[in-house]
Amino acid sequence: MIKKASCFAALLLMAACSSGSVSDDSANKDQLSADRSEVEAYEQNDTTLSGEQNGKDFVNKLDDQALGEALRGGGHVVYLRHAKTVKDWGDQVSPDLNLADCNTQRRLSTEGKADAKQIGEGIKTAGIPVGDVISSDYCRAYNTADLAFGTYTKNSNLNFLPCVECTPEDYKEYAARVAPLLSAKPEAGKNTFLVGHDDPFQGVTMPVVPENGIYPAPMGVAYVAKPLGDGNFELVAKILPDQWSSLAKN
Repeated sequence: MIKKASCFAALLLMAACSSGSVSDDSANKDQLSADRSEVEAYEQNDTTLSGEQNGKDFVNKLDDQALGEALRGGGHVVYLRHAKTVKDWGDQVSPDLNLADCNTQRRLSTEGKADAKQIGEGIKTAGIPVGDVISSDYCRAYNTADLAFGTYTKNSNLNFLPCVECTPEDYKEYAARVAPLLSAKPEAGKNTFLVGHDDPFQGVTMPVVPENGIYPAPMGVAYVAKPLGDGNFELVAKILPDQWSSLAKN
């Protein structure tokens, strides 16, 4: 009986540890994946791998309850990397790329579509008010926005530059394009959601997260920013696709 009870208690403990808490679970998942990279193989280099490690090391400045309350109050900009795709390849440098033709681009996988829906449902469950939803011109980004929010507008400033091995100048260009969006204060009581890609976010975070910014991994991860105007912002939290509902009021 003691052995059975101990096993049952262990199972309960395992279940408790698998909850979707933003503040605790992010650290656990990062620890489990610390020995492997989620940077796409074709763009692994010192800059992207360093940025990925910065993302793993990022510590939320608010616990779940405080983060949920802050987002319900509005005034934040959330940068959401598109959900998972069928395969990884650098379509931004493909000679066949046509932003009007999704068949020339990476597409959302079945799992990615489910993640996008889960993100939207979690945000709704948490009672987080959604204002503007702004997507890049890539299908995987605006399809993520559509599945999560049911609405979006496009902004080419969230698009890729035609580079895989991006240069310091490329990253500066990303920062110049994206910083105005991350630093713009939303409509009162609402939060702005930007749906984009990895390299632009790494570029825009290089000035605030030394060194090499944050490479947002995995696909579907979101970073919450407090916009300060004039191209300035403060990163507040990182949220994985299955963690939004944990921000609901208790």
